Amino acid sequence: MQRKRKLVGVALGSGGMRGMAHIGILQVLEEANIPIDFVSGASVGAFVGAAYAAEMDLYALGRFATGLRKRDVLDPANPFRAGLFSGKKFQKLCETVTDNRSFSETCVPFWCSAVDIETGETRYLHEGKLSEAVRASIAIPALLHPFTIDGVTYIDGGTVESVPVDILRENGADVVIGVDLSISAPYAPKRPKAFTVAFRSVDIMRAAIDRLKPFGADVLIRPDVSFMGRIVPHDAAECIAIGRAAASEALPEIRRVLAQ
Repeated sequence: MQRKRKLVGVALGSGGMRGMAHIGILQVLEEANIPIDFVSGASVGAFVGAAYAAEMDLYALGRFATGLRKRDVLDPANPFRAGLFSGKKFQKLCETVTDNRSFSETCVPFWCSAVDIETGETRYLHEGKLSEAVRASIAIPALLHPFTIDGVTYIDGGTVESVPVDILRENGADVVIGVDLSISAPYAPKRPKAFTVAFRSVDIMRAAIDRLKPFGADVLIRPDVSFMGRIVPHDAAECIAIGRAAASEALPEIRRVLAQ
């Protein structure tokens, strides 16, 4: 009797523009014929995961990401209310990479995490327009305006859970490959800027949360993307290459787990 194949889920973590590494990781998994049956994403992980679920070619996505400039992503809010940037440009990008599809039109089941700003609870969005769910998931506090769907206002999905693993297990994944973009290395800038301090604070907070609730992935890929900033889309090509290298290094462990 032929052995039943294990179902594989890929959980893509938050991390701002460092998430371009997700593109390289998915490219390598596809090239290696690693099956991907489910995908989840938080923040930028939701952006890349939604593009994958909407069947955007990963190499075209890489070229798209490499061509992005600051003016393509950031649109200052006027007047400033709940964030420095309105997020409208980013939502347009989401519509582009998802072909304006809905969750019902994806090639694999996809979940997008976002945090209910009123209750503080993580919700896993799985209905409606992909672009709207991703825009909710990527609403970085104080940076992008929160986003409201069906009367619920959301902020960044990585605020509480940076790598959404559990939702994949709950929906049938036998094996989960997680991608963690958090930076744990010491950081001592000579002239720290406001954004740098804010994001470094988030890194410290998430590291503390992760120690309390470790990731439950069977294989955890951690590309070293500490060189890249979170909000300005530069060095995307190098980030993608580092993602590819990290995924290639993880392939023997992934194959071992799948063979068990």
